[in-house]
Amino acid sequence: MDSPTRREFLAAAAASAARRDRYVLFSPGHIAGLRLANRLVRTATAENAWRDGRITEEGLQLYRDLAAGGVGLIITGYMAVMAEGRSSDLQTRLWEDSHVPAVRGIARVVHETSKACKVIAQIAHTGMQAQVTEPVGPTETVWRKAKTKPRALTTKEVEAIVAAFAQTIRRAKEAGFDGIELHGAHGYLLSSFLSPYTNTRTDKYGGSLQKRVAIVREIVAQARPLVGSGFPIMIRINADDHVAGGIDINSLPELAQEMEKSGVQAVDLSGNNAAREKISAPEQESYYLKHAQAVRLKIPVISTGGNRSVERLEQAAKTGKPQFFGFARPFIREPDLPRRWREGRGAPEAACISCSRCMRGFGKGLPTRCRVNEEV
Repeated sequence: MDSPTRREFLAAAAASAARRDRYVLFSPGHIAGLRLANRLVRTATAENAWRDGRITEEGLQLYRDLAAGGVGLIITGYMAVMAEGRSSDLQTRLWEDSHVPAVRGIARVVHETSKACKVIAQIAHTGMQAQVTEPVGPTETVWRKAKTKPRALTTKEVEAIVAAFAQTIRRAKEAGFDGIELHGAHGYLLSSFLSPYTNTRTDKYGGSLQKRVAIVREIVAQARPLVGSGFPIMIRINADDHVAGGIDINSLPELAQEMEKSGVQAVDLSGNNAAREKISAPEQESYYLKHAQAVRLKIPVISTGGNRSVERLEQAAKTGKPQFFGFARPFIREPDLPRRWREGRGAPEAACISCSRCMRGFGKGLPTRCRVNEEV
């Protein structure tokens, strides 16, 4: 019979063997000049935590837990670039300089919790999906899930929105963030400009692919002198609009190349069906991975959507395409998932059951949290 000392030695050896320190997923990566400790990214998820001109303590704790959990990069929930483009009164805002001190708290708690963890602010105009302001878009064409036909923006209004994005990027740097991500997915305003389904304008902001990308190109051009060349600017775009005549896996590669030409330094791929439910089989996981593998870019690509298995993701990481993997709902349930996986503890799959109950309370003003955990 093994002695206690030998049993302890064998247990320690087994635990060491189970660690995934040498996995590509847990190797350092770079976005522009930003060094990331690993290839796992917490992608943007609304906090619903803006109250009385500040981020609630629960909202700050969410970021504290994520930073402590071992993820390499955190992308915040979307911050409104202008009052007219907010989704709700509970959305984090950054359209005025007076918002900088409150938003700075997010960057501060992340950096204080983990020197290795980086945090990027996602910024957005919700466009036709605005709930408390007038729905607007490049045209009057409605996304399938939009409830109200948007008003088509004038050219001068689009130019004003470009300027608002650029100034918000400046504020994000002043607030201590390590970079920003433009929200160009999920049917929000930039997404609507990028899609041929919703953008059939005839001015400088619509029609051809190059003109549809013009709004992003101008935002980057206006922001660069304000933040310098070393401040990363990323974009999240739809890999698939899931509508006939929209972006799909065939048109995505050319769109992604135009994104790279616009000056963004990483592309985060999601889609208009981002939070799929009932993911119960390996073939249902990582549903935008094939889209990410279809693009050919010199800048990094983040593949988000249904990522659940560390072993499946490691196989993709070994190919070098994509370079990073994003998670939203799994990190709501397990903010320490990166550390757990790296240390070889528990199942190789995330505990998230893809029920999306964490997000269903947004309209009722409930903060983002795992409702399943509350029942355990």
